[in-house]
Amino acid sequence: MRAMRARTLWIGVAIAALPAAALADRPRPTKINAPVLVPRTARLLAPLDPSSRLIYVKRCPETGCVVRFGPADDSRSDISSIAQGTRTIGQFSQGDAVWEAMMTCVRATYAPFNIGVTDTDPGNVAHYEHLVGGRSTDLRSDFGPGVGGVSPFTCEEIPNAISFTFDVWGPDPDSLCYVVAQETAHAFGLEHEMNNKDPLTYLSGPFPKRFQAADAPCGEFADRACECGGSSQNSYLHILGMFGPGVPTAPTVTIRSPTAGKQVQPHFVTKVDAIDDVAVDRVELHIDGTKVAETTIAPYRLIAPDLAEGLHTVEARGFDVQGTPGSTTIEVDLGPPCTASKGCEGDDVCVMGGCVAGPGAPGGLGNFCQANTECLSNHCVEDSAGDSFCVEDCDLTAGSCPSGFLCVQATDASGVCWPSEDTGCCDTSGSSSGPALLGLGVLALVLRPRRRRRT
Repeated sequence: MRAMRARTLWIGVAIAALPAAALADRPRPTKINAPVLVPRTARLLAPLDPSSRLIYVKRCPETGCVVRFGPADDSRSDISSIAQGTRTIGQFSQGDAVWEAMMTCVRATYAPFNIGVTDTDPGNVAHYEHLVGGRSTDLRSDFGPGVGGVSPFTCEEIPNAISFTFDVWGPDPDSLCYVVAQETAHAFGLEHEMNNKDPLTYLSGPFPKRFQAADAPCGEFADRACECGGSSQNSYLHILGMFGPGVPTAPTVTIRSPTAGKQVQPHFVTKVDAIDDVAVDRVELHIDGTKVAETTIAPYRLIAPDLAEGLHTVEARGFDVQGTPGSTTIEVDLGPPCTASKGCEGDDVCVMGGCVAGPGAPGGLGNFCQANTECLSNHCVEDSAGDSFCVEDCDLTAGSCPSGFLCVQATDASGVCWPSEDTGCCDTSGSSSGPALLGLGVLALVLRPRRRRRT
């Protein structure tokens, strides 16, 4: 390829890995080998002043979409800096239902930002334009037939840019949405990155893809230095800096434990799932309308303070990076502290007067583990012999662990409930056999947090 305008220009390209008939397994784009013309300018860090706040996604009709070459893009007069002369982009052939699903996805992708998305021609006003239809060879004869999308690209905003998604993705609105988002974002000065949840990735990953509020290495299939400067990019903050906030989607929040109506014990743990299409900033615990705890670390576990016995309203609130809240609420019945012999149901066991998941529950106390995330307590500990178990915190000065467990000292001087016989998962028989210090309730083991990940 060659430079097509006097100022520095690159072309951002997505290539369909498979022909349309073989796209059931979701094709992923791959990089076209385009020469680097001159060193790029440094990445813009200050908020930009975009020329437009509207993306027009144009569905090419049966007669096609006509574009003409010009030295600078101008969507108002159908001029494209990457067209090869005057060209006609063929019809989008996937039907109304696919188009509407794609548009719904594109609107959701840009919803967190103050920029509109429409498929109605805005007329002679400033706008970014994205044509959908035809094949890459409709635009340029020197493109291969597998190119799935293309955009002009510098490291800055390209006012009134025209970008393209070609009709090679089949009736797959998620893949179409992904390519539309990637190519339009190139016109905002964003390049490819190694985050498989982001539209700017070439990596396989979950659909739908949304711009992520995370610093990601630049690259296609391996990390590389960013061509616009630096070692990473944050697509979400870049677009937010250009257009400001829109109407982001609230996180989905679920209380995993305790269940509604369950009797709980003092200082009960509320385990929360919070999911957001961009990122969860924090999770808060509110009891009877008062905020009592907050965490930014997933999996989210929040501990209740001292409360009177009886009914209480428990609310978990999750916030995204723009502060948009999502919440869920349950009622619980606070009872007296549990004991080793009563107060807990099912597979739960009593630790420090509260019921926690025991050995019979996956990820419960005493289960083998290789990472904190494998434990419901989010606490996996390894001893000097290399044995690792899910643990719960305990009081070294009192018998605060259930039968079959000892409260032992970890390397940070805190106590954790440790299986009294670690040759198996745990000993729940209540046997008094064990080291000489068993009678004191303290066992001098060298314990450390487990850091090794499962391979």
